[in-house]
Amino acid sequence: MRVRMREKNSTGRKVFIVAMLALPVLHWLIFWLYVNFSSFILAFQTPRTYEWTLSNFQQFWFELTAPGGAIGLAVINTLKYFALNILLMILNLIVAYFFYKEIAGYKVFRIIFYLPAIISGVAMVAVYTEFIKTSGPLGTIAETIGITMRPEGLLNNSDTATPTILMYNVWTGFTTNVLLFSGALTRIPMELIESARLDGCGPVRELVKITIPLIWPTMSTMVIFALTGIFGASGPILLFDPDASYGTMTISLWIFKQVYGSGAIGGTGSYGLVSAAGLCFTLVGVPLIMFARWLMNKIPAVEY
Repeated sequence: MRVRMREKNSTGRKVFIVAMLALPVLHWLIFWLYVNFSSFILAFQTPRTYEWTLSNFQQFWFELTAPGGAIGLAVINTLKYFALNILLMILNLIVAYFFYKEIAGYKVFRIIFYLPAIISGVAMVAVYTEFIKTSGPLGTIAETIGITMRPEGLLNNSDTATPTILMYNVWTGFTTNVLLFSGALTRIPMELIESARLDGCGPVRELVKITIPLIWPTMSTMVIFALTGIFGASGPILLFDPDASYGTMTISLWIFKQVYGSGAIGGTGSYGLVSAAGLCFTLVGVPLIMFARWLMNKIPAVEY
């Protein structure tokens, strides 16, 4: 009787596990494996005849290396956004450390820093755009100190459009990472900090020698996540310059314009070119991520 009950419970458990895993596995097979396999095949086919060819890779290389090419410009701008994201990660750690030290008004500042994540991105871009206009507050401030801004503004100039959007990313970049770092910092035992203070450890040395090693698993994970999106790093280009008329093209925007485009007509239909570009970026990104992961694991995690 007990053997039968055990067999029945074992069968019911197996049926439950299969039923719970069936939907996620089916979702993965359809929306990841099939889509990515189809994209891989498209990279080696012509757009209309579907003949096997390497023309998509040749066109990708030509646009990547051609002077003033859209892909080359997109790669350069994307790397700028990625570098800014890494810099912001460091600044987020510093800000979270100040919050951890409970500076005067840190609770209010924590809410202020997180506001860009709560307020709609469209509203934030609209406020920022009005602020940096020649007739806006920034133009007034510049005129007061004797600086003459160009009449077309910062966003309508190829020399200043991308730096201006980068500054917007700085303005709105102290949100989620600050909370993640703050959560990791609160796990540090206060006994370690108090012992370091008794030994004469200053704030900077405490941050470098104690705090960073203790939260290294969190930092390394965030760096790996940042590297996985190295070729997808971008700002809200569609809200600032949807046509990329002033040298603001990024890889994400280039892919979007190739697939969807703008207006009623849609994109160019160059799905093979987009697939070839994605495959090339993957071949570069995966070894980079694996090397970074290997390098991060070389630094031992501190148990506490």
